[in-house]
Order: sequence, then structure tokens, then C-alpha cells
Amino acid sequence: MATEARSATRSRIRRLQLFSLEPQYAVAWDDLRRGFMEWPIWTRLGWQDVKRRYRRTMLGPFWATASLGMFIGGMVFIWAPLFKTTVTGYLPFLAAGMVAWTLISSLVNEGCTTYANGGNVITQLNFPYSILNYILVWRNIIVFFHNVLIVVVVNLALSISVGAHVLLVIVGLLIVAVNGVWMSVLLGIIGARYRDIPPFVANVMQVLMFITPVFWNLAQLPATTHGYLKLNYILHLIEVLRAPMLGQVPELSSYVITIGGAVVGWIVAFVFFAHFRRRIAYWL
Repeated sequence: MATEARSATRSRIRRLQLFSLEPQYAVAWDDLRRGFMEWPIWTRLGWQDVKRRYRRTMLGPFWATASLGMFIGGMVFIWAPLFKTTVTGYLPFLAAGMVAWTLISSLVNEGCTTYANGGNVITQLNFPYSILNYILVWRNIIVFFHNVLIVVVVNLALSISVGAHVLLVIVGLLIVAVNGVWMSVLLGIIGARYRDIPPFVANVMQVLMFITPVFWNLAQLPATTHGYLKLNYILHLIEVLRAPMLGQVPELSSYVITIGGAVVGWIVAFVFFAHFRRRIAYWL
């Protein structure tokens, strides 16, 4: 009994020490800054990660694109009749939505294991931890550029004119990337401490896939529900990518929400990073 009491006491003391540590804002900022300045390293490593996943295959990263393309091609003939629309009218919307969703969901799901998967280098090397976050985002951007070929093929096949609005994809991609970094920092810290977080987030994302306008259009629902559905932050991240790929301009509200969310998210993530960065190695 005495041993159990001492063990419980030590556990409480460790928890109190964890939350009583002074935040290292300067160290956290230096880590994020130095990590970003090492762009030749994380761009190279991100590309190597993509190549490593498909080593000794003929199509390489295009296997992921082929898989997504087959999924879209199969689902369009099911969902289009359900939504009482034509296949040719529904296919571009579904393709653009799935390409955007794949990028965002990968950033969220993989962000939960950013530091856990990098445990070997974190515990052995002295380097900016944020490099792992930048690698994650860059790796998924590379995959996005492969997947966006699906949308290009669909638009060409259906003679859809996108015009100069397609350039807004770059703006949307930048917004998603900035959001992706702070998400991976925040979720990576929480996921390193609590290993139930990655599967929990994966399950939540599976549900969000169906309650977010990816397969269905917001206009198909009563206008009275739009206000509630637009509280979904993922919807706006998708919209800043999907609309330009369809030759449309995203709603101003989507830009305001995603940029504002990036600011708030970075503040929260930075505070977490400053408080718990030094503890990450002990949690791995």
C-alpha cells in the first residue's frame, strides 16, 4: 500500500511539474523559424518520403492518384442518381471535392503522429522539431499535385472552362498549408502525449467525410441548415481549393474564416509548443 501511495504521489508531482514549467517562447519561435529556413532539407526529405512509399513500383506516387480516380469513377454512378443529377454535372464537383478532402484529411490524420513517428530522430538528434511538420505538409502537397491531375482530366474531358480563376488554387493551397502546419504542431503534441488521439481523430474524420459537403452540395439542403453546416471549418478549407478547380471564385467568408482560423490556430499551437516542446522527447 505504501509503495502504491508513493507511486501515486510521484505521478501527481510529475503532472504538476509538467504544467508548472515556464513556457519557452523564444525557444519555440527559434525552432519554428530555423525549421522553416531549412527548406532545402524538408523539401528533399518530403520528396524522399513520397518516393519511399512507392519504391520499386512502375507508377510510383501515381498509384495513389489511380486509387482515388477509381474511387471517384465508381462512386459517381451511385451518387449522381441518388442526388438526381447527371453524371457529367456531378463528376467535376465530386472529383474536386475528393482531391481537396484527401489533402486536408491526410494533414489532420498524419499530423497526430508527426512527433510519435519521428521519435527516433527526436531522441537522438538536436534539431528543430518543426522540420517534421514542414516535411508532413510538403509531402502531402506533392501528393496533391499528383491527384489534381484527376480534376484536369475531368475538366478537359467534359470541356469545362476554368479561366483565370484556377490560379486561386495556389492561394487556397497556401492557406491550407499554413493551417496544416499549426494543426500538425498542435495535434502532434497531443498525439505524442496521448496515443488514443490518432485513432480517435481518424474516426472523427471518417464521420466528417459524410457530413461535410464532399459528396453532396450545400445547395441541396434547406437554406435554414446552411448556417449550422458552415460552422464546419473543414468545409471552408475544402472550398478555397475546390471552387477554383471548378473555375469559380470561393466565397469571401471562406477566405475570412480560413485565414482567421489560421491566426487563432497558430496562437494556440505556438503556446502549446512553447509549453510542451521540451517534454516531447520524454513522451516518445
